[in-house]
Amino acid sequence: MGYRLDAAREYRRKIDAAGAMLTDAQASSVTAIYPQLKYDGALIAGGTRINWKGKLKRAAADMWDREENDPDNAPALWEDILYREGHRIIPDVISVGLAFSCGETGWWGDTLYRSVLTAPNTYTPEQYPAGWEVYDG
Repeated sequence: MGYRLDAAREYRRKIDAAGAMLTDAQASSVTAIYPQLKYDGALIAGGTRINWKGKLKRAAADMWDREENDPDNAPALWEDILYREGHRIIPDVISVGLAFSCGETGWWGDTLYRSVLTAPNTYTPEQYPAGWEVYDG
């Protein structure tokens, strides 16, 4: 049994290493490979991606793996990673961690936009239309 357990742990380590190299767009299509919370009190580093009820979430800050810090109980500690057709979905509220870079595209409703701000864009097309242009691919 020890050999199989060691092999499984090594396989899991390789999956975690591969998952860390994926972009958010790629990662959103393989959510199942990301770890779930264990509530074991371990440190979750800011930027860590997890599988939360089948959706990909990213820790917005360092925190402890405890129930009071999970996405349901502390949503401000977590960022949604959402994509459609390879482009991010522009959220209603864009945190600094989710800011769009110049040239990055995103869906706002059924329209695909491209950010034209040279600084990180934390505005939606509705909040600041001059920061976006309609993108037709």
